Amino acid sequence: MVAEMFAMMIERESDMHLAGTAHGVAEAISLVASERPDVVLMDYRLPDGDGIAAVKEILEQWPETHVLMLSGDAPQDLMAHAIEAGCVGMLAKNRPMDELLSAIRSASRGELVFRVEEMNTLLEHLRKPVNPDADFLTRREIEVLQLLAEGYSTERIAAALFISIHTVRNHVSKILTKLGAHSKLEAVAIATRDKIVTLRA
Repeated sequence: MVAEMFAMMIERESDMHLAGTAHGVAEAISLVASERPDVVLMDYRLPDGDGIAAVKEILEQWPETHVLMLSGDAPQDLMAHAIEAGCVGMLAKNRPMDELLSAIRSASRGELVFRVEEMNTLLEHLRKPVNPDADFLTRREIEVLQLLAEGYSTERIAAALFISIHTVRNHVSKILTKLGAHSKLEAVAIATRDKIVTLRA
């Protein structure tokens, strides 16, 4: 019912196209393979398996896809796993529909989608070890990380720092490698937990 309600609302938006609705892991992977959507809304609990496992497989095959995890009543450790799997954001199912639509648009632009208060409760569940200091990150990399934490897209970071989009992507790639992160959201979470950057409401 929730999936069908979301589908109806998305179909009403003039700037969105609904690629389809899936009701399980296998169906979701098949749909992404055939339609290549920009954004996937993924529940963590599916009839035939784990939504987080589906996210991992989708991003392994189609890394350009942006996945938003619908949090519902998921335990915090499962949502931490969703971040580690590569989701660009989390959204509670009970949020207003206009917030959901806004989140989809943000995700399609490559922006991170999360609520600061929700992220703060997740930090202790991240499995990455604590980094003793941020010396291994350059000043520019920390600047890029901070802007990511503020929800900036790659294009906005480039404009804000007066550098090229290609340079931003290089910085992000190095940040992910240095932090051992699989996604920008995981990198922001690790950097926040280790007090390298600060989340701002």
